[in-house]
Amino acid sequence: MGKTVITVDLNPLSRTARTATLTIVDEVTRAIPAIAAACASLEAGEGERLIASLDNTYLLRAAIDEMRERLAHALE
Repeated sequence: MGKTVITVDLNPLSRTARTATLTIVDEVTRAIPAIAAACASLEAGEGERLIASLDNTYLLRAAIDEMRERLAHALE
């Protein structure tokens, strides 16, 4: 459809997370202030460069790897 979809989702395996342009794997009330702070610290033109380099699949894999690592340590 050509639309840009940004989603905040706790589950990186959900259908919404997998089909979004950018998925932020976090809880929404914690994510929004962090997103606002990150956006405020961007320099001119940096936002466009970041958007062009987005790879949601990579980000989801990184989130799953982080969850896997934390779960492994929790079981020790």
